[in-house]
Amino acid sequence: MSMSQKRMNTPTWEEALFLAVHRMIQAVRIHKDNNELVKASLKQFKKVLSSRELTDDLAVLIFEERFFVDGEKIRFRRELAGLIQVLVEFFRRRGLGGLSFGPSVGNASETEILRFMRWLVQSVEQDNPYTWLKEKLETTDFSWIGIVQEVKSQHITPEDDLRERGRLIYMHALTSVKQMAEKISTQGHAGVRKAKRMVQGMVDIVTKDDGVLVGLSSIKDYDDYTYTHSVNVAVLSLCLGKRIGLSRVPLEHLGICGLLHDLGKVEVPLEVLTKAGALNAKEWEEIRKHPIVSAKQILMLNASNDLKSKIFLAPFEHHIRNDMTGYPYTSAKQEVSLFGKILHITDVYDAMTSPRAYRPFAFSPDQTLSKMMEGSGSDYDPTLLKIFVRMMGTYPVGTLLEFNTGEMGLVMEGPKDSFGSHPRILLLEKDGQGGVKGGEAVDLSEKDPRTGTYRRTIVRSLNAASYGIQPVEFLYN
Repeated sequence: MSMSQKRMNTPTWEEALFLAVHRMIQAVRIHKDNNELVKASLKQFKKVLSSRELTDDLAVLIFEERFFVDGEKIRFRRELAGLIQVLVEFFRRRGLGGLSFGPSVGNASETEILRFMRWLVQSVEQDNPYTWLKEKLETTDFSWIGIVQEVKSQHITPEDDLRERGRLIYMHALTSVKQMAEKISTQGHAGVRKAKRMVQGMVDIVTKDDGVLVGLSSIKDYDDYTYTHSVNVAVLSLCLGKRIGLSRVPLEHLGICGLLHDLGKVEVPLEVLTKAGALNAKEWEEIRKHPIVSAKQILMLNASNDLKSKIFLAPFEHHIRNDMTGYPYTSAKQEVSLFGKILHITDVYDAMTSPRAYRPFAFSPDQTLSKMMEGSGSDYDPTLLKIFVRMMGTYPVGTLLEFNTGEMGLVMEGPKDSFGSHPRILLLEKDGQGGVKGGEAVDLSEKDPRTGTYRRTIVRSLNAASYGIQPVEFLYN
């Protein structure tokens, strides 16, 4: 066997833990505590856990028929495929979505571990396995172990499934960023596990259909701007990264950079972030510090040094323009990194298309792209910006348009011809209560057979926020 083959067959730490959990469960299901296989599986389980120092809870979770250990997806290798399916079914029959190991797991006695494993196996015999197991744990002081309840999903079509998965991952990513910011504010540090897992889910989707995530980036929350902005920057950066051919691992790093690029704003006073008027010199100086603080916060995360080395630079650079102006000032002569250039483009785009405290209106997506093109070369990398504009289309998904018929509609899909200007539209109708509701879906390329002219032509783009319209509420329901 060659050295490369040996490396491929050597399990990662996450895979080793998954295998140890699997062996423990299988041994306990079949044998008594004094059996040699049970003793051997217990020894291996403790050996794997003791090989890594835990500073935070470590989760073994099921998501979309796959296992994740500490945010790392268990690779679907041939030799693991059967074991993954067996363990997914084992947890599902018990209403469990996974296990959570606390930092004190290394101090758990063999008796405690075997006791819990037996409960885990026996829980399937109960009417409500999850509740029964939870009540069992409440009678102990097993702080080293926790259980996670299964989240059931409805049966939906493959197309809707992808859209629904995208929306769920978006919302979970939003929650992850919030929790991380809150932990940093109160505890001074946080883990990156959840954020990493959400980005991995985003990468799964972007490799299948980046249009799903581009559509989700139309979410604009005035009251929760900092967090939705962070997720939108991650989403758009992943889509742009895919367009330029980045492979999976760099895409994951880029997505994490997007989620965390504004982490430094936790140290900016809230009254400055939400000030309606122009900032004074002192307040502006506070804002200009946040990229530096973001980089510092990333370096303090509970994450491997290898990961931190790959994700701290772009958040530091995301306000530096292509000509090296902007902030923070740097005397370095080398140009901004690729990830930094990508974040700068996606950060500006989402900021301009979102209502802000100091600017209650937002530019429409097409207006924003037009304004950004004026800064090609000076503000933005011209090649990346050109690809980004082409990716978004003449009228990006979520753009509100007015037609010569007097109707209004939201762009729901780009044109069949990527260079065309006839997207698919969801018409909006009055709901009789002062608002609007979704109506018929139409294609702007449709022509009247009698005249040979287009049934509808675009008069102008409108500001969705000015009409109280959140595009994603219409496009993803």
